[in-house]
Amino acid sequence: MLINTLKETINTLNSLIELTLQDIENIKTANHEKVFANTKPKEKLAEKFANLKTEIDRQLSARNKPLQELFSPEEEKLFEEFKEKLFAFNKEHKRFSKLALSVANFYNALLNQLKDESSISYNNESFKNSKLQLKA
Repeated sequence: MLINTLKETINTLNSLIELTLQDIENIKTANHEKVFANTKPKEKLAEKFANLKTEIDRQLSARNKPLQELFSPEEEKLFEEFKEKLFAFNKEHKRFSKLALSVANFYNALLNQLKDESSISYNNESFKNSKLQLKA
């Protein structure tokens, strides 16, 4: 049972890593629509991962064995692969987060340069003189 759960968890992490790598490349090429399109699938995979991790914890707790006897050799190998995939996902997700934050900061700075920083209202002279035009 634990072997199947570990394999499914590893596959889920592989999918998360793949989508994250796609997002990194899409950010680099300014293909933000694809980044946004990956949001829902990544959320579903993250939820699946959390449920699988909880199931692993439940299965290990139910064994009630000393740590050195907790895993069979195959389970130990899969658990090591699970840890490696988790670290790989963490590394790529941090890389993605830094890129996403940089892009967000760039767009925020650009927007601040385009609009007048003072309060804008329809009757206000600063609105009429603003470089940013609003159309309804």
